[in-house]
Amino acid sequence: MFKFFKSLWAVLSNECGQIPSSVTDSYDALLTTTLRNYSTKLKDNVTRGNKFVAWLESKGRTRKVGGGHQVAEPLMHAQNGTADIYSGYGLLDTTPQDGITTAFFDWAQSAVSITIARKEERQNSGKAKILDLLQAKTMQAEVSLKEQFNNNIVAGRILVGSGQERILPRVGRLDSGATGPLPLGAIIDVSAATRSVTLGNINGFTYSFWRNQATASSATTFVGLKNEMNQVYNNCTKGVAGAPDLLLGTQAAWETYWLSLQNNERYIINEKKTVDILGGSDALAFRSSAFVWDEVVPDPDTSFNPVDSIGTDTNATIYFINSQAMSFVTDSETDFITTDFVRPENQDAKVAQILWMGAVTVNNRRKLGVLSSIVKTIVS
Repeated sequence: MFKFFKSLWAVLSNECGQIPSSVTDSYDALLTTTLRNYSTKLKDNVTRGNKFVAWLESKGRTRKVGGGHQVAEPLMHAQNGTADIYSGYGLLDTTPQDGITTAFFDWAQSAVSITIARKEERQNSGKAKILDLLQAKTMQAEVSLKEQFNNNIVAGRILVGSGQERILPRVGRLDSGATGPLPLGAIIDVSAATRSVTLGNINGFTYSFWRNQATASSATTFVGLKNEMNQVYNNCTKGVAGAPDLLLGTQAAWETYWLSLQNNERYIINEKKTVDILGGSDALAFRSSAFVWDEVVPDPDTSFNPVDSIGTDTNATIYFINSQAMSFVTDSETDFITTDFVRPENQDAKVAQILWMGAVTVNNRRKLGVLSSIVKTIVS
């Protein structure tokens, strides 16, 4: 009897074989695990592909937050008036103090999909070949996400017709109601003193402490340009929390500053750590800060936004950034995570997403500045 059941089990096993879904699940798990193992490298490449974010990261200005409705940034907007001089039994001022508030910033989300069709699987059959295909598709997704990430944070989008144009967060292509993280030009506004705009739930037009430094250049000589740069730099340095440590400008602004330097003072920062962080050796020194350029820095004077092919690049712009005044915040559970590969109902393919959720925040706009309207025709 035992032999009979043993023979029956052998027949059924040969007819049925291994359950197909188990093979599929195991194979999909292999793809998912491989993609997740790549996520750390992906995160590093994406963030370091953005000079501004890489700089904040190097200065310890990145942090993870466990969700919440918004990202909160506590900030001080007035001195404690009880500070005084006393002697012996002299009275001490114990008047309750205000001057502390909180700025709130909305979360932004980004995603990129990696799709593998069954036809591609069959054309690249075998574990090694399909993993090679996955690597190629992941690299493609990384490049695309890196570019979009930089466009979101550096370029933003320009609201044409708002005077010195207002720069806003970019919006989703399919989900037009979704907005990206705050771009530099929104946080460091060329019209900060005159534009009634709420940022972080605080209106800078109403509250002067919540305005960045902003100067429109009128320089016609290199000496005049460097003097204006010094003035913006010094204005950002007033008070505590130091001076700007990063200048980010348009290509034309960097080239104009380069030409303004005498041969005996022309030098590029070659300190290895700084070169690695900024992704190249084109960082110039301006006082105690590094000056780099990015091809997508917009020009709010001429409505120029290279990402959207709007306007003409007539003038140049430089943003003065104090890393202590800004933060790059990510959700602790959505920091370039990867989802499982799943099969949509209406496609013969498998899809996984790489997801990010975060915000760019500011705690002291007075420490940030912008020099705009720099003409590109200065020659001496």
